[in-house]
Amino acid sequence: MSYVKKIKFDTVETFYNIDLAPNKVILGVDVSMHSTGIALIRTTDTYLIIEKIDVIKVPKNSDNFLIGADSFLEQLDQIKRDIISNFSLDSVVIEDCFFGSNVKTLKSLARFGILVYERFRGCSKKVYFDLPTSARRRIKFKKKNKKAKGPKLKKEIIHYINVGLNIKLKSRQTDEADALVLALGGLTI
Repeated sequence: MSYVKKIKFDTVETFYNIDLAPNKVILGVDVSMHSTGIALIRTTDTYLIIEKIDVIKVPKNSDNFLIGADSFLEQLDQIKRDIISNFSLDSVVIEDCFFGSNVKTLKSLARFGILVYERFRGCSKKVYFDLPTSARRRIKFKKKNKKAKGPKLKKEIIHYINVGLNIKLKSRQTDEADALVLALGGLTI
């Protein structure tokens, strides 16, 4: 899904109280076993432009990594073709594995993360992994409720992204919101 939204650069910097790099193209990728968020942000001297928000869906019954990987790579390759035919990427920020679930989930996240790394390493100046907590810290996200976890935390993140970027992600678009957090965090480095 293409999603073009143009926001005054200084409006975003003021809301988040951060300095963003101008004249950059950043791709944020929130890797997941079944739903991977993609966000492409471009900056100019005066605007931050959300060029693309997308999600890669792998059927939930694809617990076999190889079956899921084929579907994942087919969609990822199409997104990559679309992006590199229109943009020159400065950075790709991939969510690093955050150990909070179980070993099976960790292995799957690591594998899908490496697939993204492998696909984009030759067409971007920089490709790196970033923990979700680090990206949130860079854009000055703070939980309103210190005990918020899971869906409650995701709801706070979506609200923070929606207000700061003047967009309207829905409550189920957690992967897209996390990809935007990664991309925004990448613009502060």
